[in-house]
Amino acid sequence: MTGRMAEDVMERGGRSALQDLEAYWRALRGARRIPVRTDVEPAQIDAILPRAFILERVAPGIARVRVAGQGLQAITGLDVRGMPLSALFRVESRPGLQQWLGQMFESPAVVELPLAQAGGFLRGARAGRMLMLPLLGPEGAVTRAIGAVEVGGGWAAGPLQIDAAAAVRCDVLGEVAPLPLRVVAGGAGVAGRPARGGLRLVVSNG
Repeated sequence: MTGRMAEDVMERGGRSALQDLEAYWRALRGARRIPVRTDVEPAQIDAILPRAFILERVAPGIARVRVAGQGLQAITGLDVRGMPLSALFRVESRPGLQQWLGQMFESPAVVELPLAQAGGFLRGARAGRMLMLPLLGPEGAVTRAIGAVEVGGGWAAGPLQIDAAAAVRCDVLGEVAPLPLRVVAGGAGVAGRPARGGLRLVVSNG
């Protein structure tokens, strides 16, 4: 990313990448349940992949980045794959991040965090958003999430910061009963479906 993800990039054809990702997630969900991680087809969200990521819950309020697009690396200046999500944030933002991660996985809930970055030499303050959407893991519980980050143009690579002055969006989805697991030919499946190969969000250079 070259610092051009400002208003002109955040609003592609009147819709932001976060809106497109949430619309895709809601289409997968329908009126039935939270989507399973293996429901996600990267080809259907190709334009979002550079700034997208998938999380795995490892403890209450703690999640690890399983896969991530190159755009997220450009935003943070880090190769984030395999890192705890908290490593992408400034120290003062980590307690809040832990709280909202817990809310997303445990409620479960759709969470959208406001991001901010102070201005620098010849650069004004910038704003952004991080969207996180819960997914069911292979065990049938909410242990995965898909998300994406959008930031304003001129954002300098570095740790993310939650904007304490802005409201966090948290849409609680209600209790979700775990899906039953059943052993089938080829491995364990969710809700009677055979297990598929691990999803890989192909990193885009776009």
